[in-house]
Amino acid sequence: MAPQPPRPSSRGAHLHDARHPHDSPRRGQTQPPVRKAAPPRRARHSSTSTSTSTGSAAFSDQHAAHVTSFWNGPDPVPLPSRFARIKRSILAGREDALEASWTRLLAALRRDVEHIDGLGAHLIPSIEFGDLDDEGQTARFQRDLRRYGVGVVRKVVPRGEAEDAVKDTVRYVEEAQQQQKGTAAAVGAGGAEPIDPACWNLFWSPAQTRMRAHANVRKAQQFMMSMWDTDGDGHVSTQHPITYADRIRVYGTEEAARPANHSENNGIQTETTRGGGGGGTAAAAAAAAAATAQAAPPPQSAEDWITALQSSDGIIAQVDNGSLERWEPDGYARAGTYASILAGAWERHDPWSSARRSPATTDLYNGHGACSVFRMFQGVLALSVVEPGTVRLLPSPRAATAYYLLRPFFAPRAPLPDGPSWERSTPEDRAATWERHIAPDNWTLTRDPDTVIHGAVPGHAQRVTERWHPHLHLRSSMITLPTLQPGDYILWHPDLPYHISSCPDERSLGASASAAADAWKHLRVLVYIPAVPLTQTSALYLARQRKAFQRGQPAPDFDSSGRRSQPAEDHDTAAAEADMERVGGRDALRAMGLAPWDVSDLVTRPSTPSEVALLPGTNGAGGEELGKASDTVRLANIILFPETSLLG
Repeated sequence: MAPQPPRPSSRGAHLHDARHPHDSPRRGQTQPPVRKAAPPRRARHSSTSTSTSTGSAAFSDQHAAHVTSFWNGPDPVPLPSRFARIKRSILAGREDALEASWTRLLAALRRDVEHIDGLGAHLIPSIEFGDLDDEGQTARFQRDLRRYGVGVVRKVVPRGEAEDAVKDTVRYVEEAQQQQKGTAAAVGAGGAEPIDPACWNLFWSPAQTRMRAHANVRKAQQFMMSMWDTDGDGHVSTQHPITYADRIRVYGTEEAARPANHSENNGIQTETTRGGGGGGTAAAAAAAAAATAQAAPPPQSAEDWITALQSSDGIIAQVDNGSLERWEPDGYARAGTYASILAGAWERHDPWSSARRSPATTDLYNGHGACSVFRMFQGVLALSVVEPGTVRLLPSPRAATAYYLLRPFFAPRAPLPDGPSWERSTPEDRAATWERHIAPDNWTLTRDPDTVIHGAVPGHAQRVTERWHPHLHLRSSMITLPTLQPGDYILWHPDLPYHISSCPDERSLGASASAAADAWKHLRVLVYIPAVPLTQTSALYLARQRKAFQRGQPAPDFDSSGRRSQPAEDHDTAAAEADMERVGGRDALRAMGLAPWDVSDLVTRPSTPSEVALLPGTNGAGGEELGKASDTVRLANIILFPETSLLG
């Protein structure tokens, strides 16, 4: 899902609005006014300066200010007292196991980071779309994908079709802006305006609808989702991916060329320290972690990123599919997704188990842009050449996930120093201090837990930062993707920390999308297209999304207020449906909930052992799996087409 910075906005849920089902507001409580987001500032926040009352609705206006810049300050945002109870419940009887697990984890993470740093982008597996049926190629790809959690499928969409989509995007954006220009609604709701300098609140442009519906995209999704272990999960069909409407990133327009110190940015932040930086990675990381000065512009290109790594700037990445939900009993705990990690046995955690993830609730707070369905992969499709530095991620689906889940239960015995003595210290001293800070014997289990969940607040994605998650070594472990060509499709596991830059290398891009007839050649365009299997929950979501499509409204996960405050997109629904069927056939309409699935044709290509068992000649083996898939499809048809399904 497109990254969403936690900021007060008329389009999304606010921290003081984010009510958990078990929370209730205090009698007579009124909601504080929404503040306009200000540029992030490294101000010192005291963990005792705000009340931690019993419900998310009880957050004060001061908490709203914290949410705006919570990943910029040195102290995490304190949460309601309920979260201390949740942490105590997780700890109860597992203290010794968790302490031992933490020690093993830090050692494993160190090895992981060294391995990732040594290989860089070379570790990311890629496969040509034309080789998806080659068992030799797919076996190698699957091995590396399951190890690192990320992979690139090359040449999914033919280059000419991708370039046509870029041209259509230019026309669509211009028409949408002209339509909304000067309207009061467009000012407050966004509409055809970027939510950051590159990410646009558009869902139904011809390019987006065509690319989501493309037969090759659907085949790539089926192939990628077959990497998951669906044994024992009778409620998921990976051979029936649904269309999940998300946004689009366009680099090179006037908006994308705005100064990089724009107050909203996506998932990564750098901060300038007092006293200067330099002195190597350890010293720079240490300096970033202790910073309290005003935020500096985020790195916007490969060159900028290198500069940031060599300076004292701090780095932040994000993880999709909820934040607090990962610890909450009503969230991921419903499915036992992270049960092994939270029991002190992180090595047994299986990040590819569908049965331990599909029943989870990933969006307890109705957050703007929070994904409410089971998404097996986040993904972006490149419609143009995308150079290294635009997309970065941490390819460690087991160890890194275990770390940010266990981090709220541990604290350093000796925190990093701050103040004049730190500012006067040499780079060598800082590096040595940083190593002492992250040493395993400097960290201890907090047996009387507080309310803090590092990098998490209600209704927003999880953040991981250098200061709060020092053992992830983000400067070394956040690697860039290799160059993407038009039509390449990158997909990654939903637990991976990642960053997509807001405005890369603006110097090489045209200043305006409409400056010349060939301006599209200077644009860089990415379409968010995650891989989502068919489940009961996704079928219910599809029914709501279908209505949004027919009305030109944002997809349901992006209209959390329910007020439809964003102007409707003026798109031709009939033409869009014809486009979908032209590029993707009848299955494209089914994936959008516009046509019922054919229960008699369940397997389009055998890609897992359970699917191979369904083929003729298996003497009936796999009949149980066939029954499960057909049950899922029948249920989806009943949800989406109740009249015809019940009558039939």
